Amino acid sequence: MKRITWVDNLRGMSVLAVILLHSTIAVKGDAGHFTGLTDTLNQLLAPVRLGLMFFVSGLFVDAGLKKGFGPFINNKVKSILYPFVVWTLVYGGLKIAFSSMANTPQSPLNIIMMHLSGGGDITWFLHSLFLFFIAIVVIRQLPPYIVLPAFMLASYLMPAIDATTIFSSFDNTHINKSLYLFVFFYLGDLLVRKQADIPRLAQNGTILGLSVISFVLLSTLNLTMAEPLKQALLSPLALMSVPLFVWVAVKLNSRVVYYVGVNSIVFYLSHYLAIQFFSKIVKLNGSSPWIHDVKFVLAFLTALAMPWTLCLMRQRGWFNFLFSLKQPKQVARVKTV
Repeated sequence: MKRITWVDNLRGMSVLAVILLHSTIAVKGDAGHFTGLTDTLNQLLAPVRLGLMFFVSGLFVDAGLKKGFGPFINNKVKSILYPFVVWTLVYGGLKIAFSSMANTPQSPLNIIMMHLSGGGDITWFLHSLFLFFIAIVVIRQLPPYIVLPAFMLASYLMPAIDATTIFSSFDNTHINKSLYLFVFFYLGDLLVRKQADIPRLAQNGTILGLSVISFVLLSTLNLTMAEPLKQALLSPLALMSVPLFVWVAVKLNSRVVYYVGVNSIVFYLSHYLAIQFFSKIVKLNGSSPWIHDVKFVLAFLTALAMPWTLCLMRQRGWFNFLFSLKQPKQVARVKTV
């Protein structure tokens, strides 16, 4: 399949925003002189950070279903469900092995059920994405004026998981979060079904202007509200902000962002493992903001270095089993004229 640059750029932007957030968490929010910038960016991007990734995933539903339901499901098992199982074993296994060293110890059963119910640290993304690809087969038959309000309302009204149950996790509102993110996924599929020229729409002056206004209003609410609004209430503004990010992705010319987008599953799944090791191993203490500058930069670079190394190894045919059951395609080399 021919790669679409703006789609990979959008993926890359989304994953890098996630890595920025986790790098900030790794240094306990103290990024030295970068703290103001990281706090602002994390708040601004929170409503769309992973929404963009789900939007991109929704773009490929129609093409997959045209190959038949059987091949469609088989592909999702190999590319989504399989890495979910692998990385649930990785992250869940590490949590069980080092539970005695954790700040909030959990029982092995709690850790297993947390991951299997979609509340695992990083693996929740694949859990939700696989369910989305199954559910969309039926839900795409319904009109958007029913689907979008229904999922926004469900995300808002759904109670959090009881923290005393074995299904509790680091975020007991992860089902609400998944319902919120489904609208991005649905929007991607809807635009493809309507045969919309998405890059062209994003560059339309009126649509782009409304998208900019929506994101400014969304950002203002995020930065100024004393009590953060539930994301479900921000869904309309977040969805209307998507054209702005598509426009940026179309205009962007960055080899780094594109590379991360092409290898998004590697960077997404493995970066958090690198950050966890970093936070346990690197002990740079001191009150100087310069020390915290160095610590934050090292955390961010570590979160990029490990996935990048795995990407290089995958090119040699190593470690592909960690990310997919599908055989990597051979890319023909083009000679320089």
